Amino acid sequence: MPAFRRTTLIAAAAAALAVGIGAAVLLGPLGVLGTDAASPPCSSYPTPGTAAPAGTKVPAGLADEYSVFSASQRPVDRLGPGQVASLDASGVIMSGTRFVGDAAAGGRIYLVPAEHLLSLRIAPQRCLTPVQQTIERESLPQLRGEYRQAALCVAVLGGNGRTQECSPASGTPYPLLSARGTPGFGLVPDGVSMVTVTYWAAPPRTVAVHRNFFSIVVPSQAAPPCGVQWLDPTGDVKRTVLGCSYLIAERRELNEYRAYVAGKLSTLRPQVATLSAAIGSGDVAKARSAWLSAHLTWLEIGQDDGAYGCFGALGGEIDGLAAGHPRGTSDPGFTGFHRIEFDLWTKRDLAAAAHDTATLEHLLAQLVKVPLSTYLPATANGIGNWLLRPHEVLEDALRDSLSADDNYGSGTDLASITADVAAVRTLLRELEPALVQVAPHLVGDARAELAALIGAINATHANHAWVSIEDLPIRQREQIDADTGAALETLAPLPDLITSTGSNSPTN
Repeated sequence: MPAFRRTTLIAAAAAALAVGIGAAVLLGPLGVLGTDAASPPCSSYPTPGTAAPAGTKVPAGLADEYSVFSASQRPVDRLGPGQVASLDASGVIMSGTRFVGDAAAGGRIYLVPAEHLLSLRIAPQRCLTPVQQTIERESLPQLRGEYRQAALCVAVLGGNGRTQECSPASGTPYPLLSARGTPGFGLVPDGVSMVTVTYWAAPPRTVAVHRNFFSIVVPSQAAPPCGVQWLDPTGDVKRTVLGCSYLIAERRELNEYRAYVAGKLSTLRPQVATLSAAIGSGDVAKARSAWLSAHLTWLEIGQDDGAYGCFGALGGEIDGLAAGHPRGTSDPGFTGFHRIEFDLWTKRDLAAAAHDTATLEHLLAQLVKVPLSTYLPATANGIGNWLLRPHEVLEDALRDSLSADDNYGSGTDLASITADVAAVRTLLRELEPALVQVAPHLVGDARAELAALIGAINATHANHAWVSIEDLPIRQREQIDADTGAALETLAPLPDLITSTGSNSPTN
């Protein structure tokens, strides 16, 4: 659980353009790079997890600040290429790897320096798939800047699992991390002899520093660390690193959420196939029912184009609105669920619905080709964005669904809100272990307010059918608005309570 601030969505980047790539890399795959028939092979461009040339030395600045790098590499310090292949860094300096301490359950902690921080490959478009091209196009400016920085990684190998982090080597990387059974470990510069680690819900612990590193192994302790004091040889405090970080716990919760999203996508594709078959049969009622089932499954991932907009332009094509398109509902760029809704309810055009459903199937096929870890990265900023969403899912519902701005004829906005509530409930269930430590009543209060919201929606049903927002009596509409607002108010503080990039963020 790092208590340092990672400032990039894509976990970060390094020093000079070495490794024989040359300054042409900085022109990037969106510039002239790769346009010459004599361009270098794709394998020559930066890739995370690759090693620096043999003989590459640890940067002098690191060796000056951390004497662990000045000492000769021992057999126990050495790592193989496979053990660093998943690091978010390239130009890994294999001669600089150092074993620095033990973690719980037999885990071993290593420091790994690298020439460049890099979480995604930098390569010209000819070397990338269409989906990779889109991802790189959106992230390339950050990648270019990050790649100019040297990297320092920490890897916990064995034990309860594999934890790997990379951060800029400048500043003060890794003053405080934690993992299951190891509620506090970190890197300190020369001159720090001991550290005192504090916790939200456990007594502080003071331990000695060895080889610029400290490690606290307490398998029974689940409380995450909140801060650390660096002590000099006399016991005086040299520096205090403030802030609570939940990053490792948040990663576990994010992994649960990814599994949830994967399950929804697995359910969704057959549902869209059923929609296509219903349209092909000419049964409008069956097609409308199939559309609603599929759309609610998509919305259960979360509002704002699904998974809170993390699918980028592709998510907008799957569930975007006509607003913003020059020709509105007639614009070819208006695609996805709402385009099909418009076909089925407003135009009553099954031929158009069949065409647009085929487009939706193609878009979903593109979506599932890319690992969810790409769309939902386990970086500090990625997790920070994710933790905004229990609140923002309902905020989007208030903006789009309760206003009926996303109604293209089906009148199913209230059904959409029930799907949004399902997404929020899933997130609360996953985040509850962390939230209960700092806000014991928040989850219970939110659940009660969400139940009230669902109750208010259920009370609107007429003959077990959905009623359009516009057709609701004013009192019922006001009640739904009020219940949504109450839940929003309760959920609003959540990101600052447990987000490593929120108000509890570390300050170095």
